[in-house]
Amino acid sequence: MRELVKTDAVPASTSPVSLATKGAGMVCVSGQMPQDLSTGLIPADAKQQAELSLGHCLKILEAAGSSKDKVMIVWVYVTDLRVKPIVNAVFRDVFGATPPARNLVAVKDIGDDALVEMSLIAIA
Repeated sequence: MRELVKTDAVPASTSPVSLATKGAGMVCVSGQMPQDLSTGLIPADAKQQAELSLGHCLKILEAAGSSKDKVMIVWVYVTDLRVKPIVNAVFRDVFGATPPARNLVAVKDIGDDALVEMSLIAIA
């Protein structure tokens, strides 16, 4: 059985998806846009975008009763591979010496002028 994870700590999705689903010992977090919760805007700065996107994922994990230490894999979508070093720096800041597995893929467009979007799976 799966449970839908909800929280007001991140911006609501404009797509017909759940923020996350929880079941079978896992939490699957949907792609998180780097939208600022207080302003509703996406900052132009790639570092801020990476921090917001990953931060949203981690807040959703907390709402599901999980944590960053239980993250198994993160999918990162970028519109420009030149931001990869920035994403790497954010990962080092957040996960330290024990980062999860990760896929980083360049895509043509994420939408809303975003440079970065992230999703993940963690142990519940």
